[in-house]
Amino acid sequence: MGRAKTSMGNNTWTKSESKSETSRDAQREAKRRAVLQAGARLFNDQGYEQTSLEEIAAALKITKRTIYYYVQSKEDILFGCHQLGLEFLGATMAQSQDETLPVLERITLLIRGYCEWVSSDLGATIAMVREHSLSAERRSILRASKAEVDFQLRALIAAGVAEGSLRACDPKLATAAIFGALNWIPHWNRVEDPVPHAEIAEQYLQLILTGMLPRA
Repeated sequence: MGRAKTSMGNNTWTKSESKSETSRDAQREAKRRAVLQAGARLFNDQGYEQTSLEEIAAALKITKRTIYYYVQSKEDILFGCHQLGLEFLGATMAQSQDETLPVLERITLLIRGYCEWVSSDLGATIAMVREHSLSAERRSILRASKAEVDFQLRALIAAGVAEGSLRACDPKLATAAIFGALNWIPHWNRVEDPVPHAEIAEQYLQLILTGMLPRA
């Protein structure tokens, strides 16, 4: 997060593992993910258009030619970053789908988890890199995945309003306001000394829930 050093996959790249420990496909996937992580950090720090494949290769201490064994293009890296980032977000979404928990707790889990996720290199890429850099087909796929998160929070807010644990509001507008605030975190917090994501989450939760809880 911020400009703090993140793992670029160098250990993954140089570590020698026998075939008995992992399959060739698993090793290739680990190295592909290292390329995505390196790309995500550079895209966020200096911009997608300003980042070259040569710079990503240099960050991993490999050649540009080697990168093509794992991805086809810079756009392929960006799309892979989005896919992998949303894959990681899936765990947070799963937690907030636990219907045995109170609605407010599920909303808290989703917001806290999203705050942590968007503070990571992969999460920040989705918030900071504009979709127009992707092909129309890939933009459509990405938007469908992002919509799932949006609809989940809308549903939770609607459930809270229905049961009376949240004050009456338009779930669509409330969700837009919440994600608007959360998605802006990497724009101001990618600094030398970033505010810890847990601290941001607690402050944001206080502000959000104070405004949404029913008045006495």
